[in-house]
Amino acid sequence: MTPEKVEDAAFEIAMGDHHIIHVRARGIWTPDIADRYWPAFHPFLIESRAHLGHAKALIDRRGAPIMPMAMVEKMREGIVIYYVPGDRLALVVDSSPLKSQVRQSYPLENLDAFLSYDAALAWLENS
Repeated sequence: MTPEKVEDAAFEIAMGDHHIIHVRARGIWTPDIADRYWPAFHPFLIESRAHLGHAKALIDRRGAPIMPMAMVEKMREGIVIYYVPGDRLALVVDSSPLKSQVRQSYPLENLDAFLSYDAALAWLENS
C-alpha cells in the first residue's frame, strides 16, 4: 500500500510516478527536523524497494541554505541507517557549492546532485 503524502513545515514527501519518492525540503533544518523526517521517509523507501528492487528518491533542496556540518552529520547518520546498497538518491540544489557539499558528504554509491529538477528526475528514471 502506497504511503500517504506527508506534509511538515520543513518537508513534504510523496510517491510519484515510477515509484520515485519526491521530497521537497524547506528552510534551515535542525536535528529535531531530521528526527521527524527519517521515520516519515522510511515507509516510502520500503514501498519504492518493493516495486523496483531498490529505492529511488528525488530530494528537492532548492531554496534551502547550505547545511551546517553538524546537520550534514545528522543526515549522514540517517542515510547510513535507512539506505541500502543499490538505492538511488538525486538531490536538486541551487548552486555548485551545494552540489560539491552533497557529493563529498554523503556515503551512498548511487547518489548525485543536480542543478536541474528535470535532469535529476531523468537520471532516476534511467538508472
